[in-house]
Amino acid sequence: MNDIIGFVHISGNATTCKGAKTPNEFIGQTCAVMEFDSEGGVLCLNPQGTALAMFDKEDVYRSFKCGYSNGIVTPPNLEMIEQMTYVVKAQQRKGGYNWLIRNMVIQASLMKGKFHDGLLWEMQ
Repeated sequence: MNDIIGFVHISGNATTCKGAKTPNEFIGQTCAVMEFDSEGGVLCLNPQGTALAMFDKEDVYRSFKCGYSNGIVTPPNLEMIEQMTYVVKAQQRKGGYNWLIRNMVIQASLMKGKFHDGLLWEMQ
């Protein structure tokens, strides 16, 4: 899914949910971002990837921008060849790249407020 441009953690007391039939699928959760608006709001997927919702800036607890290819979180704004090279490098790292590593990269990046993959290369 190449439409993911970042990740966000929605505040546990979010009140600005628009478009979701069940806002609780998003509130207090880490969600993939499909679009960041100019005012800091987001259009995001629920963790299951089955529903979309919009949240205003005040409900965004943490976020970061990135790329996403073949289940791998990549640095933002890479050209296609650069992104493919990064994906291959991540897949071939000692220890591989799985859902646990992916989630660790997402959480580290959310804590820093920007893409952060240092742990990938430290853990080899």
